[in-house]
Amino acid sequence: MKKLFLLLITTSFVFLNSDAQNPWELGVEYQRSIGQGFSDHIGGVRYESFSGKGSFSVGIQYQFSSKKSYSVSKGYALYAGYRYAFGKITTGNNPFIGARVRFSLQNFEGKTSLNSLLITPSAEAGYHFVFAKRIAAAPYLGYGYTLKLSKDYNSLDEDVGTRFLPGISASYRF
Repeated sequence: MKKLFLLLITTSFVFLNSDAQNPWELGVEYQRSIGQGFSDHIGGVRYESFSGKGSFSVGIQYQFSSKKSYSVSKGYALYAGYRYAFGKITTGNNPFIGARVRFSLQNFEGKTSLNSLLITPSAEAGYHFVFAKRIAAAPYLGYGYTLKLSKDYNSLDEDVGTRFLPGISASYRF
């Protein structure tokens, strides 16, 4: 029920913010979260709305660690971010810098199924490409720090700390 409600809110937000002068994109994203003894894969869907030289993005992600991580985990995350483009944003093909904050609920392997709440503020830089006026791709590199906001359940200390966050997004521009 909560997932359906969240999907309804997100869809409403997307269609209420559409405007011919301010393009928006809907797509997918893949990101890695790499720290000392820690490695996560993150995939999800994203929405990005452009206005002036900036853009606002929100997304829902699924995060899972590789078996090489010291403590294995999986869980869902929500993020919001802002990017500033060094060029005309309506035509695309611009370098950008930005910031995002991700809130994640991680379930670590062990004796309990309770989630740990983590927050990861990060800065990012990349390049936004637009092909055939509708297809967009944006590779980027990010750097952030993960903080644990709740009691940890079966996690070890490597899930808190600095993160190198390379990623790529692919989307359709409306």
